[in-house]
Amino acid sequence: MKIKDIKISSSLLKTILIETFRGKSLYRILMNYVLQGIELSGEILDLGSGSDKASYNRFLKRDELSVKITYTDFYKEGPNMLKLDLEKPFSIKDNQFDMIMCFNVLEHIYNYQNTVKESWRVLKPDGVFVGSTPFLINFHPDPNDYFRYTHQAIRKIFEDSGFKNQQMIYLGFGPGSAALAQWILLFPRLIRPLFIFPVIIFDLLLNKLTKHYKMRHALGYVYVFKK
Repeated sequence: MKIKDIKISSSLLKTILIETFRGKSLYRILMNYVLQGIELSGEILDLGSGSDKASYNRFLKRDELSVKITYTDFYKEGPNMLKLDLEKPFSIKDNQFDMIMCFNVLEHIYNYQNTVKESWRVLKPDGVFVGSTPFLINFHPDPNDYFRYTHQAIRKIFEDSGFKNQQMIYLGFGPGSAALAQWILLFPRLIRPLFIFPVIIFDLLLNKLTKHYKMRHALGYVYVFKK
């Protein structure tokens, strides 16, 4: 599996504009935009999803005839919904899923080692873990908010459980967009683009000086690991 990195295009700018009007943060917009490069197939476990209503479901490609997604929630269960405590051993047999998705969840899990190790166990051989984790964003308890991981920490955590890193994508454009993300949601949706697009241009100019700004000032990450 290979996901395309973020590159400035008319498609990206259009997505930023539309999703900003929907009230999405820049981190969430870029995450969803990257995820549209994934085509779902086989048996999939969506950790911490709670339902199929999350915004990333509007972007993920899927063949409804060949995909079966099991959603998980701490509190409830139902059709295609598994009640699961991510800090305890999963009530799932070994080698069951082709793919695990885990978007914006690990920062809320204190015993994250259990989540990663159990994910490795329930994935089929050569199965794929696709996840996202925020970095330079605000405190957002649900019900708790414990950690901010660097890209180095994410790699180390997963590799210690047996995974191999396939891809790490940095979400953001540089220090300008990282700073903007801290206060842009205070403004009405209709005027947010007036701030976002000039800041993106500023970051793009900075990136001509060094390639490290995007990594050092990432809003978060989308990553792919293989069992």
